Amino acid sequence: MPKKVLFIHHSTGGNLVKEGKLREEIKKLDPTIEFWDHSYNLYKVCPLLLALFTHHKGLSDNKGKITGKDYNIVLSNNSPKEYADIFSRDKNDLTLKSILKFDVIAFKNCYPTTKITSKKQLEEDIKYYQTIRDNLRKYPNRQFILVTPPPERKEATTIENAKRAKKLVGWLCSKEFSKGIPSIHIFDFFSLLADSNGFLKREYTRLIPVDSHPNIKANIHVAPIFAKKLVEVTSKT
Repeated sequence: MPKKVLFIHHSTGGNLVKEGKLREEIKKLDPTIEFWDHSYNLYKVCPLLLALFTHHKGLSDNKGKITGKDYNIVLSNNSPKEYADIFSRDKNDLTLKSILKFDVIAFKNCYPTTKITSKKQLEEDIKYYQTIRDNLRKYPNRQFILVTPPPERKEATTIENAKRAKKLVGWLCSKEFSKGIPSIHIFDFFSLLADSNGFLKREYTRLIPVDSHPNIKANIHVAPIFAKKLVEVTSKT
């Protein structure tokens, strides 16, 4: 049977799929892999129509077709708290059960997560990621890829916030975080996009100064690298 991959994301991940042509990059490397992705949940009113014009697309299938369904994955843009909650649930919870149907689950937060405004917030985020890690350990027959959140652009944050973001990402990428758990993998999206200060590189910024979504150039750069990681991890299943 073909291996199935689920990528859970919001707008930045959606741009990586669409602008970076992530699905196509995966097919180049291994056409047998089924790559599905889940963005914001569908709107309650006119869900399929609005899905065409927004990131509220719910679940898209292996061909990129919007299925008209979602897994009720409720996520904020600025904290790993919700992932900690989802992966802490009983395995028969409908949302978690739907996620665990896939062989490989990649998941990420968006760029507001790296706007870490205090030491307390950093400590809280670390605790949430520890909770995520400890619960993923329960499912050794699945492979998980934690995608680090992308950096904020300089105009939208501060050097102190960026330093704390770098500290969080450094910890996530360390042996201390993974603790030799073979089913947990890290894709360092942040470091592929960040400058030495932890800001989104100028070449990867969009025209609107308050917009920290990585631009098309960034997505074209990252998509083949992420595709390779997804294929490598899928080969372990």
